[in-house]
Amino acid sequence: MAKEYKSIMKNDLWDVVPRPKGKSMVTSKWLFKIKHGVDGIIDKYKARFVARGFSHKEGEYYDEIFSLVARYTTICSIVAFVVGQGWTLHQSGIKTKFLHGILHEEVYVEKPHGLEVEDQKTHVCKLKKAFYGLKKDPRAWYVHIDNYLTKLGFKRSNVHPNLYLKVVQGMSLILVLYVDDLFLTGSEPLMSEYKMEPTSKFKMKDLGLMHYFLGLEVW
Repeated sequence: MAKEYKSIMKNDLWDVVPRPKGKSMVTSKWLFKIKHGVDGIIDKYKARFVARGFSHKEGEYYDEIFSLVARYTTICSIVAFVVGQGWTLHQSGIKTKFLHGILHEEVYVEKPHGLEVEDQKTHVCKLKKAFYGLKKDPRAWYVHIDNYLTKLGFKRSNVHPNLYLKVVQGMSLILVLYVDDLFLTGSEPLMSEYKMEPTSKFKMKDLGLMHYFLGLEVW
């Protein structure tokens, strides 16, 4: 919980303000999860502070929502193509992905339970950025990462919005995005140049060569 709260503060997610009159409030809660690796061994214990999405009202807090996930058939097709090309697959994860999305609406969320400040018990959090649980968050995150990849020279597929391609002097680079997980493959010279590029913008976790992705084991 302390690690999650520290991450929120580092990303400057909200301002703590007196509870405004006449404003709706999005309730919140803590989620706890145990993440396992491919061998079933516990990888880490995770705590996430989230908004309770059912209290997020359409028209007042958001207008559009968007769920961004790569199709499983696309992932399998790219893996099969990579085998034929003799390329390698490199996997990465983006930490606190939704906290990068910009929020334009005025949204207030309850403070994290268990971490209240003594003289601010009745205060609330006025969000500056997108936040886990809000219905608009996936779209806000996707717009942010899409703009960044486009600036790097990637072109988004017209058929699949989570598939990106970059071609430089006849060499190709393919990137597949699944919310906060991504894998990169292509010509080795481009791989070396662009593999670490997102780390200048986001806090990343380099998972190395792909071995396990969304239930798919890769050898």
